[in-house]
Amino acid sequence: MALKYQHRVLQHLRHPTYEPKAIGPLAVELGFKDDMQAFKDAVFALRDEGKVDIDDDGVVTLPHLPDRGTLTGVFRGSVKGFGFVEPAIKSADGDIFIPEHLTNGALSGDTVKVEYARDFRREKRLGSLNKQFAGEVVEVLQRRRANFTGEIGKQGDTWLAYPDGKELTDPVVVRDAESKNVKPGDKVVLEIIEYAEGNALPEGVITKVLGRAGEPDVETQAVIAAYSLPDTEFPEECVEQARAATREFDRQIQEWEQRGRDALDEFDEAGREDITDVFIATIDPPDAKDYDDAISIRRLSKADDGMDGWELGVHIADVAHFIPAGSPLDEEAYERGNSCYLPRLVIPMLPEILSNGICSLQEGVPRFAKTAWIRYDKHGNVKRRGVQQTLIKSRKRMTYLEAQALIDGDLEEAKKHAKTEPNYTDELIATVREMNALARQIEGRRHRAGMISLDLPDVELIFDEDGRVIDAEQEDDAYTHKLIEMFMVEANEAIASLFERLGVPLIRRIHPDPAPGDVEHIQKAATVAGYRIPQSPTREEIQGLLDATRGKPAARAVHMAVLRTLTKAEYSPALIGHFALASEAYAHFTSPIRRYADLTVHRSVEAYLRRTNNGTNRPRDDEEWKALGKELRGDHNCPPEPALVDIGRHITATEQNAEDAERELRQYLVLQLLSEKHIGDVMPGVVTGVTPRGVFVQIDKYLADGMIKKEDLPGDVTRDNKRPRWVMDSKTGALVDANSGRSYKMGDMFDVVIAAVDLPKRQLELQVADPEGRAAGKIRGSGGLKLTLGGDAGGLGEAKGAGFKQKMPGGKRRSMKSKRRDKGKKDYRADRKGKGKRQ
Repeated sequence: MALKYQHRVLQHLRHPTYEPKAIGPLAVELGFKDDMQAFKDAVFALRDEGKVDIDDDGVVTLPHLPDRGTLTGVFRGSVKGFGFVEPAIKSADGDIFIPEHLTNGALSGDTVKVEYARDFRREKRLGSLNKQFAGEVVEVLQRRRANFTGEIGKQGDTWLAYPDGKELTDPVVVRDAESKNVKPGDKVVLEIIEYAEGNALPEGVITKVLGRAGEPDVETQAVIAAYSLPDTEFPEECVEQARAATREFDRQIQEWEQRGRDALDEFDEAGREDITDVFIATIDPPDAKDYDDAISIRRLSKADDGMDGWELGVHIADVAHFIPAGSPLDEEAYERGNSCYLPRLVIPMLPEILSNGICSLQEGVPRFAKTAWIRYDKHGNVKRRGVQQTLIKSRKRMTYLEAQALIDGDLEEAKKHAKTEPNYTDELIATVREMNALARQIEGRRHRAGMISLDLPDVELIFDEDGRVIDAEQEDDAYTHKLIEMFMVEANEAIASLFERLGVPLIRRIHPDPAPGDVEHIQKAATVAGYRIPQSPTREEIQGLLDATRGKPAARAVHMAVLRTLTKAEYSPALIGHFALASEAYAHFTSPIRRYADLTVHRSVEAYLRRTNNGTNRPRDDEEWKALGKELRGDHNCPPEPALVDIGRHITATEQNAEDAERELRQYLVLQLLSEKHIGDVMPGVVTGVTPRGVFVQIDKYLADGMIKKEDLPGDVTRDNKRPRWVMDSKTGALVDANSGRSYKMGDMFDVVIAAVDLPKRQLELQVADPEGRAAGKIRGSGGLKLTLGGDAGGLGEAKGAGFKQKMPGGKRRSMKSKRRDKGKKDYRADRKGKGKRQ
């Protein structure tokens, strides 16, 4: 419980808008006034660890740095050469500024040792003294990246590698090029042996020659090497463990077929329920191979449970059954952390013999599962939850579009998207329609609770036989994506809530609230679009803004601003909840094939089931819950909180690394297409970022971001060709021509020209397609009605009593109700599986 408070306190104190206050008012501000003693204990623990200061008046602040000293932290470099070091122990004085000539070879993400001083600038004659600490990197303690990649070239007799990405800005001198038989234009993997200092170029050695630069397979291998992603192949001991598990599973299934359900109790200490007679189906992308979740649903009447409603079964592949903790496969899965979904290539967390075999809930074959059972009333409110180990048999595999067509009653359309025999029974059609009805009730309930739903475009890349991008198309908006997402969220929440009631630590998926005051992006985007929101908006007010702008020109800018404001979800045992999903307790349970977090959670569930006769002997009162929790905290399958903190940090890092790798490769392949086929072409785009140096525009078709430098922005051609003078408007975040008042702001839409592409640096340069028309004000702007969020409930949207006021031009006012335009739209998904919709 202490982690919950400590995480929020440190996040809050680090924010520049924090005004120091005593523990009591701080607890009230963070919403913990009802847990005052526990909150105080957590803050005092932070003080004892040196992470906060509490003065004689009880005022809580981050500790201040001495006027000079040394510290360790993470270096973050800028494109201009200078950088900042974020101290490992946060202080009230913020980050340490590092001048360009004192970075001493440090690269973004490196852990460094710094000598700093408050008057460092004066001592080093760096200019005027200010309050910011500055310093010098005196040692690089740990490099973030071990490998770099680049294209080989030659200047005179000197071999050079031109690095991919933006971390190494200078070419690397390669001394061993001839011995590796490389040619100009080859793509290689480098190990840097001397980093750049002063005017000297960095030096490196070639560790691997990948092939000709620009070939899609070569560039894929370059990204794998640069991000130190694991091999697609597994160590032999892991493969043999997977083979042995498969042989044992086949033996067990044969015995079950001969002896029936009596055999199941011998396979697991917790027991296993045979539900192969239950109608179960899967809904997945058309190219899926690992089916780790399946769904069943049963309509309830008052005769079943005294109420009208549904019983939902979320059946998840029982991966933990085949991978004991501490085994070679477990250790390998931990190191990988998650599967990585690159364009045209999956790097799996588990060997395919498991992920595509006995752990895949394929149609028509028996499989071991862990099943979350959830009962709902007719309004989609949860009435009962449970979990069991089960033996299931999926009756039907469907694709998203196939299932949607069945819901819509279009059997011919369904057949077009089928990947198995299109045999559509009445039972199947009734099942998917009940799923649709329940999912919409759940979505409505979660929306009323404040679930953040973003409406942002997503595209699927189309490749030729050689792996080059040739086109892109919008992903389908079938509601079945949302249907499965809602069911997965419900199952994840059910398991997290169970362990919260037990008081047993669990690896959770946490998504903290935005820090108070940390909504600058939203406020500027809202202001530009003609809306106003409070300084510290609630989740309901943010949701109301999203609903009010949905379907309007301002939507792209506002929804993107909200995405940028939301913190990154991570793994931790802290009881923080998931802000975007409006969930007070959340964990990942539904994808153990591809996420180590889920595998860890499954082991904890197994420990619970062993002590409750497969979930049938649940505790009856608080004392029994407390006693069971105490037993579980001593179980080897329920790691203690410190171990879960370490696991959480590791798998959060592997997840981020995999996402960064996927993003970079997609970016490269799209930019390669633009550079080869579209230089000089005109494409529509939208402004997604504004800086003093220019504006970033996202091309609609490919979602590729490029920059228009401010010197290339057209001003007002009606003013005798007077050159524009661009300045930032601090209130709106717009870039404004001080001479004419013309501006560029988030959400502006206009056509751009593909001017230039720098593939190694992953940079796209754009120009305004119609500078005279744009200067004259011809633009599809993002303006909208002025709305003031407020009313009795202080919110906008579907919360009870929420309302808003609309200001019309000329000061006329009239009431207006927000209209929901979220049918078929995509919810905020911090936890996407490649192109999948699983949570």
